[in-house]
Amino acid sequence: MFETDRLPLAIYLDASGVMRFSHCESIGNGKVKFVFQDPQNVGADEERKFDRGECVSNVQSIFASQRFLRRKTQEVLNTVR
Repeated sequence: MFETDRLPLAIYLDASGVMRFSHCESIGNGKVKFVFQDPQNVGADEERKFDRGECVSNVQSIFASQRFLRRKTQEVLNTVR
């Protein structure tokens, strides 16, 4: 598993298809962490690529991932309240 609380990184990971999204969890203060399946243990490498400017070429994938992850975030935060 690979976890991050960085929404832009989570969008990149989901949109690129490198890792499969598993779920998100509340970490308090209105924040969530995104959990990805990482059977090949590439999460840290993918995070470094993202931080160095790696991008996803398909804009539709980025927006679809953004909508999906924001919806999942709201579901988790609404459940916590």
